[in-house]
Amino acid sequence: MNERYSISPNGEKFPLPKPEDFKAEFESIKKRVAKERAGGREIVVVMGVGFVGAVMAAIVADTVDGEGNPSKFVIGMQRPSVRSFWKIPMLNRGVSPVKAEDPVELAVQYVSVTLCPSKSRNIL
Repeated sequence: MNERYSISPNGEKFPLPKPEDFKAEFESIKKRVAKERAGGREIVVVMGVGFVGAVMAAIVADTVDGEGNPSKFVIGMQRPSVRSFWKIPMLNRGVSPVKAEDPVELAVQYVSVTLCPSKSRNIL
């Protein structure tokens, strides 16, 4: 059987997990969840770590209790598809799988160019 890959937008290839990998991964996650629960953290699962899910996971993971300690353990899940699996290894490296322009900057540029066409584009 040929190995299948998920390719990130920057061209890096990540092998898709095989069916025999799932059991070991599940056991690993169960152990980690038990440890986090024992430490008093709530377990949160985010299904899909694209544009919305990755941001949601980060916000929830940043939650603290009244004493300033992390209060949530977040598991990001992504289906092991050619199109989207690459997001998991990128997140495991601490790299966001989504990139976006600053919406405020884009809005200001749009207003300056569209509503004030006589002004120089060098204003921004």
